[in-house]
Amino acid sequence: MRELFNSLKSRLFMLVFIPISVVSVFDLIVTYSSSDKIATLVQEQILKGSAKIMSEQASITNGDIEISIPPAAFEIFSSPYQDRIYFAIRQLEGKLIAGSDEIPAYTNSLALEQAQYYSSILRGEPVHVVAYAHALSNGTDADVVVTQIAQTKKGQAAFRQELFMLAIRKHALLMCIVLLGLLAASRWSLRPLLVFSKKVTQRQSGSLEKINLQHVPTELLPVTVAINDYVTRLDQTLSSYEQFVASSAHQLRTTFAIITSQLNFARHHQRSDHRSDQGNKQADLQSEILDAIQNTVAQGSKVINQLLILARLERTQTIPTPAHPTVLADIVKQVMDELAPIAQQKNIELGTDGLDHSVTLVAPAYLLHEMVLNVVENAILHMGQAGVVTISVFRKDAYLYLRIVDNGPGIPAAERSNVIKRFYRIETDRATYSASSGLGLAIVAEIVQSLNGRLILSEPRSKRGLQVDIKFPNG
Repeated sequence: MRELFNSLKSRLFMLVFIPISVVSVFDLIVTYSSSDKIATLVQEQILKGSAKIMSEQASITNGDIEISIPPAAFEIFSSPYQDRIYFAIRQLEGKLIAGSDEIPAYTNSLALEQAQYYSSILRGEPVHVVAYAHALSNGTDADVVVTQIAQTKKGQAAFRQELFMLAIRKHALLMCIVLLGLLAASRWSLRPLLVFSKKVTQRQSGSLEKINLQHVPTELLPVTVAINDYVTRLDQTLSSYEQFVASSAHQLRTTFAIITSQLNFARHHQRSDHRSDQGNKQADLQSEILDAIQNTVAQGSKVINQLLILARLERTQTIPTPAHPTVLADIVKQVMDELAPIAQQKNIELGTDGLDHSVTLVAPAYLLHEMVLNVVENAILHMGQAGVVTISVFRKDAYLYLRIVDNGPGIPAAERSNVIKRFYRIETDRATYSASSGLGLAIVAEIVQSLNGRLILSEPRSKRGLQVDIKFPNG
């Protein structure tokens, strides 16, 4: 019930439909009363017509009142409801001339050629009665007959019901039209709200672009202005946060650079100081420690750079468009040259399986470089032993593909949706677990999403290793 009242469409229906329903019910009550009056009026006109026909047939013959009732006086009552008809014709003083004495004589005053109507009960049935006074045409002023005709109310009730049912059908049709009109009006009126909601929902995650007020309906302006105001304040807050992160990262990178310089100096000084066997052993130990420290510093610098890239991707509302498209194959070659020494150290073969130089993307080269670098480096890092990493760039159907295939340990199918989460690492090999930051594929996923591409992790045809497909719409 609470959800019903929270719906604008439901409120609109209730605010319009309920008053219309109340008015309709009231109108039906009035219509029922009007139908009864109309049915009674019709019955009275028939009674009066029949009484007039009978009265006009009365005349004085040889001092006596005679009357011949024509069939038309009764045919006027013909109907499928089989009402009973009673009549009595009396002199003004009450003497019965013709008809049934079951109808009591009318005792109230009655003007000539005027009718009076009243209800009564005959033989246990309610009847409607007319009393009609008529002066005989060939008599004196005192020669007056009073004709009374009674009719049961079956026909009157049926006619009243027919009129009322007709009114109900009209009201029902009207209510249906109102409902359909409300439905159409509500959809048409609330359509801008749905369009507005769809536009907001379809906005890119992290976008802080203000909503254009030009085509916003007047009723939605307060909400839109409030959203824009909130976006402005949120943008200011995030800008302050971004500035803080950038400053902190600069300080950290400076610190790591100093530490790296000090480590290089210590390594150089350590080589020149130790000459004896004992000194050589100590030098080897120191060298091992210095290497470990340097690796840790390098890993820390890498994590900082990755975090900065993620922060930049989150805050960038639109990817800057370069002057010329970037050739993806050239980026792949650059990455292979950079990672070749690391691959050789681990006895990993870096190769290609076709690089289509016609595949170009309208995207900054540094983003594509970071994307390819993270995927290939991730494959090399997690390769436990000698293996092969194959890179290919090609077109297929309406898409441009970058494919990296390795024959390493691969990623279980259940984990493939998790590895693109930040800092998520699969704890299978302790060596690679400690060396991995858990940010590589997360950065790739962010870059691919910002370029309207799709990242697909699957098992290669060899059933060993991992196949990474990155596809972009062609054009």
